[in-house]
Parts: sequence; structure tokens; C-alpha cells
Amino acid sequence: MRARIIDNPYSFRGPYPVARVLPTFAAAGWEVDVVHRLPGLAGGRLISEAAAAGVELVIAAGGDGTLRDLASAIADTPLALGILPGGTANVVARELSIPLRPEWAARLLVNGRTRYLDLGRLGLEDGRWARFVLACGLGLDAAGLRATDAGLKRRVGPLAICLGLVRAVPDLRRFEARLCVDGAPAWEGRAWQVLASNTARYAVWLRPSPAALLDDGLLDLCLVTASGPRAAARTLGSFAVRGRPDASGARWFQGRAFELELDGLVPGQLDGSPLAPLLAGRVRLTVEPGALAVRLPDL
Repeated sequence: MRARIIDNPYSFRGPYPVARVLPTFAAAGWEVDVVHRLPGLAGGRLISEAAAAGVELVIAAGGDGTLRDLASAIADTPLALGILPGGTANVVARELSIPLRPEWAARLLVNGRTRYLDLGRLGLEDGRWARFVLACGLGLDAAGLRATDAGLKRRVGPLAICLGLVRAVPDLRRFEARLCVDGAPAWEGRAWQVLASNTARYAVWLRPSPAALLDDGLLDLCLVTASGPRAAARTLGSFAVRGRPDASGARWFQGRAFELELDGLVPGQLDGSPLAPLLAGRVRLTVEPGALAVRLPDL
């Protein structure tokens, strides 16, 4: 196996401890090199260079943001993706039962098999689009991520995101939206949060869409709509205790294509990375079934 590890040296955990996994790959007869991803270097360029070098497996060593960037580019190639979790939350790795300890993750990667997973796709009115592995969020979570200090996040990890959320909440208001699911009108109203999920797990301990699967050819959408102090309190309490919102303050949908019509500007995020522009107008969220070849533990 010809493989290349691409790591993010600026993640919360710092450069990936490559020296701890290379012996496992060498013992399996794999030929592996390492590339450190520099700021501003597009994932597409890294994947193109890997393909030109004869690489068969690109191993993402980092967090969910690094994984999304590489997965988005790999989906258009014959390459497969491997995962060595080394970021802040590592939600996708947890969902796929990939251990966080480097030696264990490498051992399972060597003995793994290829599976085909879905990717989500965000499309905007002006033709721009982007893929996601984990989730696309609009509203509360994105506002918190936009308010998160990047330097503090590298030092203290998830705590920085919590502080960003605290800073964002006082200025947050519910936004008006209309939703169509697979072409049919499904909901209209005001929401704090829209979350289109490809996985059940979100932000490590939360499960806002517990039925979501990475390989079912569908996306799961959760709308947090709680209005008034009592409903908001029930929703927050339900998140704290059960990891998902109370049914009285949320709606759930499942489908292959969601179309949202937004009134006003709404912050957005993909896999924990805030989108630079605020979203407005028509937003389309679709699934690409089986678009990503991933080498996973054969459990």
C-alpha cells in the first residue's frame, strides 16, 4: 500500500505524532510519507499532488475540519481516505469507532477494509457549493463558532468554542425560514438552529439527530424552534440530559434534499468550520450517496 499522511500542525493537539504510527505501517509493508498542511493550502491541491505521486490512500491526521477538506477533494478521485484523529472534537472518528490513541488507530487502519460513505453538499443561489462529512449548521452553532477565538481554540480546545457560544447568544435572534423536503413543502416558521446531519453524533456528546447514519443515502435535519422562556429551558435541559432537544421545541425531517428559504442573514458552518459569508436567500442541502471511499476498522 502506497499511502500519504496529511496532518494539520496547527490543530488543538498540535502536529500529529507521526513517529508513533510509522512502525505499524512499516511492519505491514506499507510505503508511507508525510505532508504537513500549511495555512491556506487547499485540500484539492494536496490530493492532486498525492494522486500524481501514485498514492493509493490519503490518511487525514487531524480534526473534523481537516477531514472535510480532504474528503471533499478525494470524492472526485479513485483515492481512498484513512483517518487518524488528532483534532479538537474528532466527531467523525468517534462515530466510526476509530480510537483516538495513535497506535490503535494505525493498527485498525492497516487491518481495515474500504467502505463507501455519504457526503453532504451545501449549495447557494450564486452557484457556490461545498461538501461536508459531519453536518451543516445554520444559526446558533455557527454564531458561536464565528465568535470563537482561533488562538484560544488551539490552546484550550472545546472550551474556547463554549466561550464563543456564550459571547454569541446575547445578540442571537430566531430567523424566519421555509423548508421543502425532497421537493415538497414541509415547514415554515422561526428557528434558532437548523442542523443537517450526516452522523448521529454532534459536538462529541450531543445527538440531535439520533437516526442519522453515514451510509444510508439520506440526511437528517433538526430544527430547534423553541419559543418563550419555558420552551427554551426545556430544550436546554433536554440537550444537557439527553443530548438532543425536547420534542416540544424541535422538529425532525429526513430526506435526500432540503431546500431552505431564509429571510435575512444567517451564520453557517460546515463540520465545525464557520463560513465566512452570512447565508441568505435559498440554501440547498443534498446528499451524495456513497461518494467517499474510506478505509475503516473491520469491526
